[in-house]
Amino acid sequence: MKNKKILKIIVVIIIGILCINIYKLFIKEHQVTYKINKYKIEEKFYINDNHYYDITINNKYTYTIKNNLNKKKKIIKDIKTYKKNNLTCIIPIYKKDIELNVYCLKDKVQVSNYYLIESNNKDFKEIQSKIKKYNIKYPTSKDTKTDYKKIKAYQKNILDNQKYFIWDYRGIYVIDNENITYQKILKNDLYDNIMNCIVDKYYVLFENTSVNGIKNIYYYDINKNKLKTMILKEKISKNSYINGVVDNLIYVTDKEQKKEYIINIKKEKIEEIDNDQTNYIVYRNDKRETLSKSDFFMSEQIFSNYLLIDEKITKSEELKEEYDYYYYIEDNKVYRVMNNNKVLLFEKEDITDWMIKDREIIILAKDTIYSYTDSAGLRKIVESNELQYNYKNIYDMWKK
Repeated sequence: MKNKKILKIIVVIIIGILCINIYKLFIKEHQVTYKINKYKIEEKFYINDNHYYDITINNKYTYTIKNNLNKKKKIIKDIKTYKKNNLTCIIPIYKKDIELNVYCLKDKVQVSNYYLIESNNKDFKEIQSKIKKYNIKYPTSKDTKTDYKKIKAYQKNILDNQKYFIWDYRGIYVIDNENITYQKILKNDLYDNIMNCIVDKYYVLFENTSVNGIKNIYYYDINKNKLKTMILKEKISKNSYINGVVDNLIYVTDKEQKKEYIINIKKEKIEEIDNDQTNYIVYRNDKRETLSKSDFFMSEQIFSNYLLIDEKITKSEELKEEYDYYYYIEDNKVYRVMNNNKVLLFEKEDITDWMIKDREIIILAKDTIYSYTDSAGLRKIVESNELQYNYKNIYDMWKK
């Protein structure tokens, strides 16, 4: 009897553990608020290809952790504080083995470690000397460059899991931290209305060189270094554009025929979203919306996960209500806003274009492409004289 009771208890425990693990599989987000000493911590967990934790501390410090912690809650166990004049810094200590970092307020505004280092902030240097035991890694970059045909690449500044692409009117430069190659795609030059994107492991280019429309879609397999062609049965007009990529599907709008298409490159399939074309699809901040024909064609509908805005729009109260995560430029300074808390990331003159890839900022200033992450700072990637004159849809970045 005793053995049977023990066996039942063991079975109940096993079933309980299985139920908890099965329940965890379906959890895709959580939000919790808790206190550590004098600090109020707001923790938002969610899955968007990767596991993310958006952390807000005392409504002053904001940052994001990209780490699979098995969906744990209340991941911070302690917070260390350091002050020097008008600079106040904290170091959150975690329950799990997470790389530590320091987050600082200068004159009550959060600033990145990169900005403090670049501005040669003396107070930050003194704080750094006091926190050596935490083995915090600070942003660094390399100035070594490689000449290849018409470009110069700073390959040591490119991460292991990245490749950069630059369109050269007939083909693409493919650049990583070990190799630079060139893949020819077209016979004739394509200067304007360049339609390209990255989908899964493919660099995709629409052959928009003929006034008669688009018939060929080329896709370059990044892993296998192979170029293939998808031939359309019915042409798309030259007056078309790419809305964006969602779930490895390309959304394309033909403005002349007033049609929106979904293209599956892997299966080489194309279909209209709505045969009657009364409904049109857009994605805003990861949310799917349906627009009427008149609303959809009022302007180009470009999908966006991370909002890029200018100074005028940041002053809009409507924007603050709709978005809780976005970037903007003001007086040559680039800011990130999360939960209404802004962080000054870096300062750069002559920014002409930019994009966001998995919260990494890719910017173009004059003839140079730069990358910014909180851990690596602002790094030079590629120089090309052509980028001063023609940059729309010319460059892109791919991550494994």
